Amino acid sequence: MDPCMELKQNTTIVVLGASGDLAKKKTYPALFGLYRNQFLPQDVKIVGYARTKMDHEEYIRRIKSYMKTPTKESEQQLEEFCDLCTYVSGQYDKDESFQVLEQHLQDIEKGRTEAHRLFYMALPPSVFTIVSQHLKKVCYPTKGIARVIVEKPFGKDLASSRELQKVPGA
Repeated sequence: MDPCMELKQNTTIVVLGASGDLAKKKTYPALFGLYRNQFLPQDVKIVGYARTKMDHEEYIRRIKSYMKTPTKESEQQLEEFCDLCTYVSGQYDKDESFQVLEQHLQDIEKGRTEAHRLFYMALPPSVFTIVSQHLKKVCYPTKGIARVIVEKPFGKDLASSRELQKVPGA
């Protein structure tokens, strides 16, 4: 399968580090732009995952706080976009946390014959390795495609970048 394929139906995007500045200022506005321009599959789901404990309303409020909606139409599109979004709180170094994430993914993907998951790491490089390992161990779908997107920088220097490249799932 071509790793550069366009997003297909049955896709779930998981934003790891969803409560951080990168996610709020860049990742979610970019996803909203893709949604607004109809570049995301119609049945896409977006799941935020971070250590911060917050309820759904707080999560949505944070997403909306960095969005620009100059027209009534874009305000309506933002409401529709937010309807696609859910949130799970958990640690980055605990299997149990990733099992909760996996259960949430299975719940929102019910009825799908396959699950395509795109894991976007809006995280500090210090946790890339451990998160990649937990994702591969617990959250990769049995039927479908898993892709991991790592936000730069990938490591803190050339040596650590090469080490990260050796990690399964990274």
